Amino acid sequence: MYSPLSPQSSVLSPKVLVVGGGLAGMAAAVALESAGISVTLIEARRTLGGRAGSFQDPQTGEILDNCQHVLLGCCTNLIDFYKRIDALSLIRFERTIHFLGPDGCRWDLTGTPGLPAPLHLGLAFARFGLLTLRQRRQVAEAMIAILSQPHPDIPLSQWLAEHGQDDELIRRLYDPIVISGLNEQTRISSAAYALKIFHDSLLINSRGFLFGLPTCPLGKLYGRLPLRDLRLGVRLGELIFEGRRFTAAKTQDGQTIPAGAVILATNYHSLAGWIPPDLAAADSRFSQLDRLENSPILGAHLWFDRPVLTTSHLALVDGPLQWLFRKDQQGAQVHGVISAARQWLSVPREEALKQFEAQVRSALPDVRGATLKRGVVVIEKRATFSPLPGVDAFRPSQAPPFGGIGNLFLAGDYTRTGWPATMEGAVRSGYLAADAVLRRLDSGCEHRTFLVDDLQAQWPARLLTGV
Repeated sequence: MYSPLSPQSSVLSPKVLVVGGGLAGMAAAVALESAGISVTLIEARRTLGGRAGSFQDPQTGEILDNCQHVLLGCCTNLIDFYKRIDALSLIRFERTIHFLGPDGCRWDLTGTPGLPAPLHLGLAFARFGLLTLRQRRQVAEAMIAILSQPHPDIPLSQWLAEHGQDDELIRRLYDPIVISGLNEQTRISSAAYALKIFHDSLLINSRGFLFGLPTCPLGKLYGRLPLRDLRLGVRLGELIFEGRRFTAAKTQDGQTIPAGAVILATNYHSLAGWIPPDLAAADSRFSQLDRLENSPILGAHLWFDRPVLTTSHLALVDGPLQWLFRKDQQGAQVHGVISAARQWLSVPREEALKQFEAQVRSALPDVRGATLKRGVVVIEKRATFSPLPGVDAFRPSQAPPFGGIGNLFLAGDYTRTGWPATMEGAVRSGYLAADAVLRRLDSGCEHRTFLVDDLQAQWPARLLTGV
């Protein structure tokens, strides 16, 4: 277990300023402070977590999550971050993903304890009646291809067609997993990132299939952040430069924060407002950000007059809600999620709630008499970048290039991490930014990386991959 730094910990200079208290900014700040660097983290909101955070419902005062977030056992750096902030005990891990078919029948994929990957899912998949026997055979052949072949950066629709995956199979299995994992429609997503989900979470190591759900509002996870100088409700106003070097930041409330380096851990849309055009033109990291496309996420908090959900979650084959999560012990309060929710941006709130209520009552026949008492809809219009083929060419590095702004670093799931826009990707970006800062502050330091290794392939997977 990681412990907060003591006041006697050694501190190197100069100070590093981190702007943004989402997962990327927190990960960078916590990593640097653990290495003895003096860090100031400022966040415009009065809460931490960003898109993976919580807010206070103005009507009831209840703390609600912006959107439900889950983690998988393959998210090794996110788990490491939760250890560093002493929050891992607030995550409940399960071995089963529950699917609800169009006929209202529930089908479970359960990892068998003690069996290595991919054998751990063999028995459950053999019984997975959501798919026909023919479709299960198609999936098995596709999973072998995922293990044994490269993952090309082509539209996933092309890869699925080449590997004989039919449309109904895509709707029942690939859509619930890929759309939620990438926040993009299955067919247009890059196969490189889509296949990575199956490779890392289902096929390589049985621990990768662990399904983690927070047992508290997301904001509570960050309640013991081990940072000495954390400033909430402080909004960045201006970055000050001398030549091609950052020297200080001015906040909108008049504070001046000098620092030897800055990590911008905000969304990429805001960067242009802080970087002078001549400096941005000389730094290749900013040249193609406008080519990243956005994809929204919708979260719906729903309160029913009786329990409607007995399991912790359901993956819904038929929409509009794609996932449903239980938010109280009784199952009367649930949270629905729609990823890649572009078509919902203009739907009135009351109309959306009517559709969600109808779906829950139709999908769960035992609770057809349930009535929706209240609902809160939250839409993150710019939730993530869209992982289309070729997108990595537009994603910037965390460290400055030659001729760029020498002490300005970037962190965020949009940066080049090798992962799509997930919580794991955000933490990796923060760790990579912290790595780059340490190397820049002390070129002779022996630090290797804050990144935690991926899960190792277990022996059946190694046989199939030829490793």
